[in-house]
Amino acid sequence: MEKWLDPKTIALWIIIVLAVISLLAISFIRLVRINFRRMVEQRLKESRMQLEHQKQLLETSVVAQEQERTRIAADLHDSLIGKLTVLRLKNQTQCDIQDIDHLLGESIAEARRISHDLSPPMLDHATLYELLKNTVAPWKEQFKVHFHKSINQETEVPVDLKIQIIRIVQEIIINTHKHAEASDIFINLRISKKHLAVSVRDNGKGFDINKGKKGIGLKNIELRMLYLKGKYKIKSGNKGTTTIIALNLTNFISNE
Repeated sequence: MEKWLDPKTIALWIIIVLAVISLLAISFIRLVRINFRRMVEQRLKESRMQLEHQKQLLETSVVAQEQERTRIAADLHDSLIGKLTVLRLKNQTQCDIQDIDHLLGESIAEARRISHDLSPPMLDHATLYELLKNTVAPWKEQFKVHFHKSINQETEVPVDLKIQIIRIVQEIIINTHKHAEASDIFINLRISKKHLAVSVRDNGKGFDINKGKKGIGLKNIELRMLYLKGKYKIKSGNKGTTTIIALNLTNFISNE
């Protein structure tokens, strides 16, 4: 007992305890530093990935815009300008007035279609449902279109949001026309006080969404949904493809 009470023994134990505490403290600090460094590295990695993703989307947007300009130029050159050129030649050769009138009618219809693609008519005053019906109207020769709606009539959809949704639906239908070999398209529009959802379903051959790279059309949809801060989902199988977009309307109404 006297040995334990010896000052040297007590001092030795104090030194040992302090050494153990110091080692534990050093180990704890090192562990905290390691975890902090890992957390910082993870956040930097996520930030780099997000920046890279946004860069890719921006590049996709530029490509999509250029492709749209090319498509419009081709429409003007191959269709409208071609018809007007034929009309001019017929006028010079004094052809039947009915032929000229028919070509004029086709030219006006083509000009109206191109104008409609660029900016839907009555955008400020028409409802989103009306605009969607007008958007798919030119495709009724390719598809049988089925509409279903559930709408809160008091909810105002901002003009900018209408434009973006119309562009997304146009992109979906173009993809369906190019790849799906579908005969029917089903469009479901739901608008409540705070939420908006649109689903577009076809009865085509579908595709494996996990294989291959995303095309310009899908990337363009993703870019628009990123801009709108919304969510979208694509489901595809042997019985067709369904694309669903969902938005929180309070993000737009509060900014009005």
